[in-house]
Amino acid sequence: MSDEISIRMKDDDGPIPPASLFAPRPDKKGPKTIAILLVMGSILMILVGWGDFKNSMAEDFPEADLDAILGNYQNQDINITAEEYQDYHDKVRDDGAYSVRGYSLMLGGILVLVGGILLFRLNKLGVKLSLLGSTIGLFGGFGGTWMMTNVSSELLPQEVTTVTELMSYLCGVCMLICVAMSALPILNASARAALNESVELVNEEE
Repeated sequence: MSDEISIRMKDDDGPIPPASLFAPRPDKKGPKTIAILLVMGSILMILVGWGDFKNSMAEDFPEADLDAILGNYQNQDINITAEEYQDYHDKVRDDGAYSVRGYSLMLGGILVLVGGILLFRLNKLGVKLSLLGSTIGLFGGFGGTWMMTNVSSELLPQEVTTVTELMSYLCGVCMLICVAMSALPILNASARAALNESVELVNEEE
């Protein structure tokens, strides 16, 4: 039995370099860097989801937040009253848009957070959890924001609806980036080789 893997062409008795010579070198730094970014992104997902969850339980939109929103719109010469925004809040809450986005982002964020921690420890399970969490956040986050856009088109000025629509696209793009980052450690050969110390050599009997 040979201690090295070799490949021989037919009718060729010459020595061939061992296969281990061409094996990808495990890259531990790449997955750990991605893990840190995923953890940071998961915290943002959880914070946004928690805000939506609180709004889904609130009878009225928080006055402090409302003043800031209305002030921002007034600076852009967009006329909207507190009563109109409260009506919008009530409709979004009753339609379940807050709940869809809130629960999706919180659940997805927790999965990405746990997955990022496991990935930092070079555990393959971290990749699966991060992919699952970011996918949940993608569909739930985009879907919930799009529901808000539909409500906005019924109750608020067109300028506000346009802003909300852009937010839905931005949410979708951010979550797509999160999905891509979660998948990168298993798509890159060097990063994949570092997960769970998965480099294996198989010897052939001669």
